[in-house]
Amino acid sequence: MGILVQRQFTVAGDDRAEFERQSRLGVWEDMRYNGAQMIAFGSWAFGAPGDVVVTHSVYADFDHWTATRPWGAFRADDARREETAPIRAIYAGRPRLIALSRATIIDYDSELSAPNPFYRHQGDPLAVTPPTFGRQSIVDQTRFTVTDAAAFKAAVEETTWPAFSARGARPLIFGFDPLAPTSEIITLVAFRDISHWHEVTTEARGGGDLSAHGSFVETTATQLLMVQTSYGEAPR
Repeated sequence: MGILVQRQFTVAGDDRAEFERQSRLGVWEDMRYNGAQMIAFGSWAFGAPGDVVVTHSVYADFDHWTATRPWGAFRADDARREETAPIRAIYAGRPRLIALSRATIIDYDSELSAPNPFYRHQGDPLAVTPPTFGRQSIVDQTRFTVTDAAAFKAAVEETTWPAFSARGARPLIFGFDPLAPTSEIITLVAFRDISHWHEVTTEARGGGDLSAHGSFVETTATQLLMVQTSYGEAPR
């Protein structure tokens, strides 16, 4: 079980490019030295505030996340601070670009989720740069209220997500909000662009292997993240 921290930042329009630059060259590279990863950055599409940008960062567990905090073990390590000093200098001014931030925690199933963060020790390889479809790609984040969590998970694992992968989508996260009812499950799935998302999800509404989990669902609520960075490894 890993954790995903979703942070929503209020950043003025004139500062968004600089915020992305400092994040891409500084914060997200610094995270790799800790064994963590930033897997998706952008803004909510359709009806959301235009001054909000969103990051999705993954950690092996809460001990790992705590170690990365300003008061955590990684920042107390002199050798580690020296190793990352040039990177940290890049984003030294980033807090001044943020008017407001708020966070949501998602616990995710490591076996059904793509990221592989780890508690990195000095001398270990860095965390890999996560895959991405690039700018203007879409990450579908859906909250499901389900009648049978175990049966829903089995249907997603055995049928739904292989079907998404076969159509060129990339399942990212299967998890839940630890502060919400246990009947709520959260998934994140990446698509090449809005047209790809619309094509695949329209097919899913017609039934078949893309909606094998549907019989266990009571309600759904979806948000679409429009990716606004080139950070990550593009598919080959």
